[in-house]
Amino acid sequence: MSSLLEQLYFGEIRPEEIIVPKNPEYKALNNEISDSKKQLMMRLSENDIKLFEKTFDLMGRSSSIYSTEVFIYGFKMGIQMITEAYFGE
Repeated sequence: MSSLLEQLYFGEIRPEEIIVPKNPEYKALNNEISDSKKQLMMRLSENDIKLFEKTFDLMGRSSSIYSTEVFIYGFKMGIQMITEAYFGE
């Protein structure tokens, strides 16, 4: 069995695929977003739908980049806390 760091390095562990928010509001919000998106798409022209889908995809990509940065920052902060706890200030 490989180490945790090796698994992370080789992509065997993908936190973004296994993390499901436990906050009950998360599912409700996603359902509301999905419903609103469907309602809006029924009212838009074909060109407007394409623009809306492109915008929605761009927002998803932006959110993914932000989430990656938050994960990295949190990981680094965790390492700093462990180092400080182990070696002192």
